[in-house]
Parts: sequence; structure tokens; C-alpha cells
Amino acid sequence: MSHLAVDRARQAYQVSQLHAEDSMGLIVRLYDGMLSFLEQGATHLDERDFASAATFIRKGGDIIGELQAVLNMEEGGEISSNLDRIYAYCRRRLMESHIHTDSEGLREVVRLLEPLRDAWVEARAKILAEGGA
Repeated sequence: MSHLAVDRARQAYQVSQLHAEDSMGLIVRLYDGMLSFLEQGATHLDERDFASAATFIRKGGDIIGELQAVLNMEEGGEISSNLDRIYAYCRRRLMESHIHTDSEGLREVVRLLEPLRDAWVEARAKILAEGGA
């Protein structure tokens, strides 16, 4: 099988996995990816590898932007408003950290968002334990 065929098969499998996964599981995966990207960005800033840092900061920021964009402000009420403010702050800190090559700013964002990720994991586990998804 050619490398192209293997890549296509892998992509098809990944897409089917995403479609099969529950929405809360997808959110957890997004948080996991975002946190990983930001940690990698901080590490690359510490190592003065600015090109790699920029790539990871952009990827992490893109996920935060998507999480912010899909907030349902009408149905989510105060929770959505609070998340919107947190995401806006985090995006601003990412930009400042990138401009000033400040890895600590990236780690601050990670510390702010890890509890949200943990809350999604806990909520998902509770729903799955109750037989939902």
C-alpha cells in the first residue's frame, strides 16, 4: 500500500472516530490538544526556538478561539459569559506572551484552563456513569 493510501486511510479512521465520539469527549480532546500545544510553545520559547514556538502558540490559540466561537450565549447564560471572558483573556495573554517571548504567560494560560478541562472530564464521567453520552 502506498504512503498516500495509508495517510488517507488514517485520516478516514480519525474522522470516523471523531464522529463516533460524544461531544463532551471531543471537548476534552480539544482541551488536551490545546494544553499540549501551549506547553510545547512554552518549552520552545525557553529554548529560544521562536519559529516552533509560534506554530504551537498559534495551534493552541486557534483551539481557544474555536471554543470561544461555539459558546451559546443565549442558552449558556452566565456560564457562557464567564467562559467568553476567560477565553478572551487567554487569547490576549497568548498574544502578549508571543510578542514578548514570555513562556510564563503561556504557562499561566495552561494553569487557568486546566481546571476547565478537568471539569469537562468530571462532567463527562458523570454522564457516562448515568448511561448517557
